[in-house]
Parts: sequence; C-alpha cells; structure tokens
Amino acid sequence: HFCVNKNCDGRILASLIYFASKPCMNIETLGEKLVEDLYRRNYIKNIIDIYNLKNYKDELMQIEGLGEKSVLTLLDNIEKSKLNSLDKLITSLGIRFVGGKVSKILAKEFGSLKGLLDAKFEDLIVIRDIGDSIANSVINYFEENIDFINNLINIGINPIMEKIDTKGLLFEGKSIVLTGKLE
Repeated sequence: HFCVNKNCDGRILASLIYFASKPCMNIETLGEKLVEDLYRRNYIKNIIDIYNLKNYKDELMQIEGLGEKSVLTLLDNIEKSKLNSLDKLITSLGIRFVGGKVSKILAKEFGSLKGLLDAKFEDLIVIRDIGDSIANSVINYFEENIDFINNLINIGINPIMEKIDTKGLLFEGKSIVLTGKLE
C-alpha cells in the first residue's frame, strides 16, 4: 500500500529520506532525524531544497546539535552527492517499480537523464527485465516530473554513464568458474 496523495506530508518526507539514504544518493550526515527536523523547520520541502541548504548555512548553525563543523560537513556531503552515478540517481527518484537492479539497467541503456527523458515506451519495453508496468511507470514519472529533472540538471546533478563497446571482449557472454586455490 502507498499513499496516492502526492502532497501528503508523510509521502514527501519519506521521499526525502529515501533520496538521501545510503542505497540512493548516500548523503552522509543527512539522516532520517535531520531530514525530519529540517522538513519540520521548512528548510527542505522537496529534493531541490536539499541542494539549496547552502543558502541557509548561518541559520543551520543555530539549530541545536548542529555546529559550524557539522553544518560544513553536511553541505560538503550534499555537494559530493552530485557526483554519484546515474543508477544511484535513478534509484533515488523513487520511481514506482524501479529499484537498484532496474536503475542499473536503465542507466546502462540510456546513459543520462536526458536519454531517459527522451525514452519512449517502445524503447523501454524491448529491454530485458523491463515489462509493461516498469515501462509505464518510467514514462509517467518523467512526463510528470520534467521540470524537476531539468532543475536537477541545472543545479549540476547530471551523471552520464559512458557506454562501453563490449564486442570482441574475451570474456563477453561467458561464465567463469574457479575451483581450488587462487594466489
């Protein structure tokens, strides 16, 4: 079960916590409790607000439990998260039916957020492990969130996955089993 109200405080808060979590953007020091506190204090109401926290550095230092060092570390970790891989970013978006495995497939296939924005249902459905539900979910997400995706790109979150030509590689498509000792 999940809440269908996109403006539900619980749903928004859960998406912010998920975005910052280790399997997603892995923003160290931005844990669940701090996200809840910053949300309650109206510093972050959406994902883009996380990246705008740098504008509130002095105010954040006034929050009990946050000193200069912890705020600077937090802001540094937020900036570092911009360098995460495309599959981590796709996972962090919280697209229905799209977890870590599917995110890796999409990142490998499309190579960038722009590539995913331009993807059509027909492009998705031919990919192994992508069915109708996932394809529809991805298409709907990017159609409904085009402004948000463009804002991510504008603030510098635009990882690109380079495609590697695997043709002619010695072990391409082969399984290797090792038994015994390997030194």
